[in-house]
Amino acid sequence: MQKSTFILLIAGFLSACSSKNKPGYATDTLKYPYKASYSSDITVPGNPVNAQKVLTVWKMFESNNIQGMKPYYADTVTYNAADGTHFHGPIDKLLAYAKQDIDGLDSMRFDILMWQSAHINDKNEDLVSIWSRERRYPKKGGKPDTVLMQENWQVKDGKVVAFDQYTAKK
Repeated sequence: MQKSTFILLIAGFLSACSSKNKPGYATDTLKYPYKASYSSDITVPGNPVNAQKVLTVWKMFESNNIQGMKPYYADTVTYNAADGTHFHGPIDKLLAYAKQDIDGLDSMRFDILMWQSAHINDKNEDLVSIWSRERRYPKKGGKPDTVLMQENWQVKDGKVVAFDQYTAKK
């Protein structure tokens, strides 16, 4: 899901394949050198409420309000971290992992570069992509770290069901 979701969103943004709701945009009749293996039938923007929910989760994580995040997630969640870690299980276990992560920091900050909601029409899926700079300041004299981050969040029935993370050193 990680690579296909990322490729799907990038292809959608680059091809502007979903201008159905935008006055003044032409219907996409171009022939592309590739066929998307997941989908290229995307409406952008999608539901902005999904982006608001995902950004709220980010703000709660940044401010160490881990339990406040719980209502935004489905009972079972899939998470693919940039370091190759894969999690699929109950939200309580994911939140415990998040708490352990944030407890190891003196502070952290997200500088949000942009976000985009999208609806995958032929799959009836809603996604939110966020691009940011994450600044981590560890406890006990650890070295501060900054990474560029991109995450894709899948929202179903108003709840986060999955998210994938990609990072690059700044």
